[in-house]
Amino acid sequence: MVGVAAGLSGVLAPYEGAALEGAKIAVAEINAKGGVLGRELKLVTADTRSDINASTTAGQEILSKGADVVLTSIDLNFGGGTASVVQAAGKVAMSIGGGSAQWAKFGPQVFSLGTPVGSDSAVMAQWAKSKGHTSTYLLIDTSTDYSKDLCDGYGEAFKKAGGTVLGADTFGNGDSSLASQVTRIKALPQAPSVIALCSYPPGGALAVKSLRNSGVEAPILSGSGMAGDFWFKKTMPHLNGVYTVDWASVWGDDPSPEVNALTKKFRDSGIDVQNSYGVMGYVGVQALTRAITDAKSTDGQAVAGALNAFNDVKVPIGLSFTKDAHLDASREYRVIGIQDGTPRLDGALTPQNSQ
Repeated sequence: MVGVAAGLSGVLAPYEGAALEGAKIAVAEINAKGGVLGRELKLVTADTRSDINASTTAGQEILSKGADVVLTSIDLNFGGGTASVVQAAGKVAMSIGGGSAQWAKFGPQVFSLGTPVGSDSAVMAQWAKSKGHTSTYLLIDTSTDYSKDLCDGYGEAFKKAGGTVLGADTFGNGDSSLASQVTRIKALPQAPSVIALCSYPPGGALAVKSLRNSGVEAPILSGSGMAGDFWFKKTMPHLNGVYTVDWASVWGDDPSPEVNALTKKFRDSGIDVQNSYGVMGYVGVQALTRAITDAKSTDGQAVAGALNAFNDVKVPIGLSFTKDAHLDASREYRVIGIQDGTPRLDGALTPQNSQ
């Protein structure tokens, strides 16, 4: 039995609710092929409501429903309680996409489908360099450790690549205005050639709208938290020049035919897939059930051992883990660019000199 304990409502729903839809598709496919270890695969859920304080309770709830393995939140702050409870029960927990190395502190049976934040930062800097950008400014959302770490790592990688960081500013995801931050950017003696925005909607959406409405037209570069078009298609339908680093393009133009086939299945099923998290929910179920099959058991230690042996296992995105690394630092990224309100693949990059 696979459990999903995540923010199925609230601010994380565009990501974790999408992951649940992907998980449902994977379960249906697996059961059509005979299930796992000769048994039908079942899916159970627990909703944290995107409340950090509900993570531990959600972990307890999902275990009480009989989950053998558990997919949990994309962010350490929101999913750590679940991971801790699942590890303590001797089972495997897998974040839908967390990038913090701190997931490892919960124990050897905690994994993540994400990539290390240092790799995310490195790819952002690589993209900026490849486009000829020489100066940057950092807009940092302080509501999550991931956002802070993403911009910190990007700034360092950008400087190592020969670029100049003109400054940095912070904001809270719940702020009602970013007027002062935008004013400071416009008052810089030199306009940045690219702005790094480390955030997620709604705060990240407000930041983009504030910049564009004030006449700041510099390209905006962000992580997967800003992926998708749900946050701008009604309020900024002709948005231009926003780029996000993600693990898959869900717009039918991914370099992987398997990913394109999967995202087409989403849309054919009536699911408005927005970002890679729907894909990662599918990948998570496929990875966990592949490990159970390899281990011939649902025992937590055995499943973790099977996951540790993954070396670019295609499910359909390639996953690699080792005993010491439960985050995949070698995965090829996609950069998605928004032009005239339409997201499209801009390129694919593999991280270099990531932390």
